[in-house]
Amino acid sequence: MPGAEAAKPSAAETSKPSCTCVIAHVQNHEERVRVQAGLDNALTNIDAHAVLVTCLQLMQPCPARDELVTR
Repeated sequence: MPGAEAAKPSAAETSKPSCTCVIAHVQNHEERVRVQAGLDNALTNIDAHAVLVTCLQLMQPCPARDELVTR
């Protein structure tokens, strides 16, 4: 489809490791807004499977996104 090509990632995006988890976690604010809207829609439509997946996307720690804290 013309005009639907994916944008090339910036240098900052390519330097960060990408999420390799089974459930793809949100990596930035735009993804968080999109997944939150999906969760709101799933709750409205009483879609238990979608609620589970979106909650996992929002709540799980991700090694690509979260820095490890040593204590």
